[in-house]
Amino acid sequence: MQSIHSFGISPREYSKRGLANDFPELEACPACAYPGPMLRHGYYWRNALFLRRSFRIPICRYKCRSCHITVSFLPDFLLPYYQYALVFILDTLRNHYIHLKRRPYYQLVQFYRKRYTRNLNRIEAFFRDYQVWVEILAKEKAIKLLEIIRTAFPKAPTFAKRYHEHFLHNFMAH
Repeated sequence: MQSIHSFGISPREYSKRGLANDFPELEACPACAYPGPMLRHGYYWRNALFLRRSFRIPICRYKCRSCHITVSFLPDFLLPYYQYALVFILDTLRNHYIHLKRRPYYQLVQFYRKRYTRNLNRIEAFFRDYQVWVEILAKEKAIKLLEIIRTAFPKAPTFAKRYHEHFLHNFMAH
């Protein structure tokens, strides 16, 4: 199980701190609600890719004493199961829909476009739950929702974190 956590620092700072990051403590299991603190269960390393930079960063894992499920806390600049950073993905989608550019790679742009358009209704429902109403055609909806994400959540990680908490998976999920 993966959860998104806001560390309140930049990706560069997170990478620089490495294992010395201020990782959260879990007082209860999110799966079985066991009331005791979860045990730290080590770390795994993953990539955080941006347009011109990449980082190899540690992700802290926790294990429940009762149900033995493991929980990982991703920093809010990443999405579960994606190596490219959230801001890179949103910029790629904006470039595709608004500026009509296909950067960085055609296949990657198409992959993001398909995932994003497949989830448009769910993203629209997310904003409806926050009292933002959007009723438009599919392509216009894609563009409008990107604009709303940018204005409602100037810091993209906040949107990703709230969306993940709301639906229990990320907005680019399959």
